[in-house]
Amino acid sequence: MWRILVTEMLTALSVVVLVSVSVGSADDGLGVPISQYVPRNGDEASIVQLIRTVGEGWARKDVDHIMSAYGPDATQRTWNDPNVMINYEGIRNEALGAFRDPKIGRVQFDDWIHRIYIVNSSAVVEINQRFHGWGNDHYYRDFWMFARRQGRWQLVRYDYEPQPPFLER
Repeated sequence: MWRILVTEMLTALSVVVLVSVSVGSADDGLGVPISQYVPRNGDEASIVQLIRTVGEGWARKDVDHIMSAYGPDATQRTWNDPNVMINYEGIRNEALGAFRDPKIGRVQFDDWIHRIYIVNSSAVVEINQRFHGWGNDHYYRDFWMFARRQGRWQLVRYDYEPQPPFLER
């Protein structure tokens, strides 16, 4: 009798977990280029648009456009020292400093969405990224974290791990 009850409870819990978590993924290779990613619902569409907003802002060297994707309590690792975390103002100042550097040259993000996890009002997106700036390509495995607040998604944390080049030139 108890075994049947436990089995039924575990089955019900599994159904709840499967229904509550939305996972979009591209398990093979680099992922899906962000320009080709087809969101499965409105939440994914909003999140993908925020990722595009950040890339577009860097390409245009438009700090206000970049920061429009971030929540006011956002944090991320600094680009030059992954052991240091910065807040919203630090993120803004880091971008402003980069744009003042005449050596930055053309800036371009190429993002491949590997996985999107959405649970209630939180989301994590795993991205393979090539960032072109300062005359070179830089490769990263990124984790972008989002929160939905008052019906609007915001980027709240950006974390990265440098990677060896994963694309052929």
